[in-house]
Amino acid sequence: MPLEYPNPELRTSRVVLRKWSFDDLACVAEASTDPDIPRGTTVPTEYTDDAGRDWIERQWTRQTTGQGLSLAVAQPDGGKAVGLVYLGLRSPVGHCEIGYWLVPSARGRGLGIEAVRVSSRWVLGESAVYRLYAHVVPDNRASLALLEACGFTREGVLRSFLRYPDADLDVVSYSLLSSDL
Repeated sequence: MPLEYPNPELRTSRVVLRKWSFDDLACVAEASTDPDIPRGTTVPTEYTDDAGRDWIERQWTRQTTGQGLSLAVAQPDGGKAVGLVYLGLRSPVGHCEIGYWLVPSARGRGLGIEAVRVSSRWVLGESAVYRLYAHVVPDNRASLALLEACGFTREGVLRSFLRYPDADLDVVSYSLLSSDL
């Protein structure tokens, strides 16, 4: 069963999670300048407005094809997008992968923790998803701390889980179960 966009939008006093729009091109442009975001995602490495619009359209298709939801992490005052939370539906049914990033200018203020916390509680509480998991490279200390702050449990290391042309990378596996809430 596909996930529907949350209605009303997911919100805290500091973040709103909403559908991407073409007004969010500046966020995609900034994300493309980060050395790690394009490497681990589909954000374009060479930003153009056309590439940014194509990327946003792909985010919309995640929901329409039943792959999951791609949500813009935005500021509540004016709605400027500063990041992404992706909820990817996986087999077996009831499993969902969470991915996230913030543009460099939005980091270090706890916005990622709020976005992951509210989206994970929503998907585990309002859908058929009962197991949410994340994979993080071991040297991404900020991401590891974010997951732990959101109540995820470290499960172990998956060796050579990510394959890139220049390296095979281990990942640390984390999960959050509906029964953990």
